[in-house]
Amino acid sequence: MYRFLFRFVVTTLTILTASLLTSAISDYMISYKNSYKPLSFTLMGMGIIVVIFYPLFLKLEDWVTKASVRFIKSGNSLAGRSLGLLLTFTLGLTILLYFYAKMWYHINIFKIMINGTIGQYF
Repeated sequence: MYRFLFRFVVTTLTILTASLLTSAISDYMISYKNSYKPLSFTLMGMGIIVVIFYPLFLKLEDWVTKASVRFIKSGNSLAGRSLGLLLTFTLGLTILLYFYAKMWYHINIFKIMINGTIGQYF
């Protein structure tokens, strides 16, 4: 059961991280779209996406797995095996939530939590 939950945590964090990176790089590239002709830019963008993301996707799962193992081991030593996994997953989701909210809505969730106004955003 723990192995299944561990794979779920790692896979979920990997998917969300890859999507975040994809969106950030795509948004950056699109800011240059008016400098080129439409089909030229589209072909260049597609090529850049493959060149950047192919190795990134190959390594991303490995990086997230290694980072997750480190976090889970530290969580395990603090809170036990299952609770450590839950705390690690919650921490990872909170960090990703920060970056997604910053990218999509330009808000800082940590400031909102400190101010006590997070309820207004749900």
